[in-house]
Amino acid sequence: MLAIDLFSLQQHQGHYQAWPKTSLLYYKGQNLGIRIPGYVIEQQFALKDYYLLLVNWDCPFEEGCEVIVISNALKVVGKYSFTPFLNSYALSSISETTTNQFQLVFNQTEIFSLRINYPKTHWFSRIIKVEKISPDIS
Repeated sequence: MLAIDLFSLQQHQGHYQAWPKTSLLYYKGQNLGIRIPGYVIEQQFALKDYYLLLVNWDCPFEEGCEVIVISNALKVVGKYSFTPFLNSYALSSISETTTNQFQLVFNQTEIFSLRINYPKTHWFSRIIKVEKISPDIS
């Protein structure tokens, strides 16, 4: 898992409430013509078969996190949304636990396992699988 700074998002002007729900994705400054949810790329990584982006909504009190998997051919192949309804998902840390498996910590207390299955091993298998490990680190 190599931290990178290759992707960026379209900047929005005006009042936050008027912003669109998606932003254009750029790779090395070039518009990919892809719109993804969110406004700020918090972390981005290059892995053997894909790129992993963690994007937030830049909204205090209702912080959400979008997990975006992009193929090496620069196509979105998987998405998962940590939706902030009745909760906040401010990313505290991410670590790779094994190949294609990661631990995400939100708000310094909530731990999730994130598994990326790409390229897919079975036709009907999901690209992204998320499982809550613990409600509290304590």
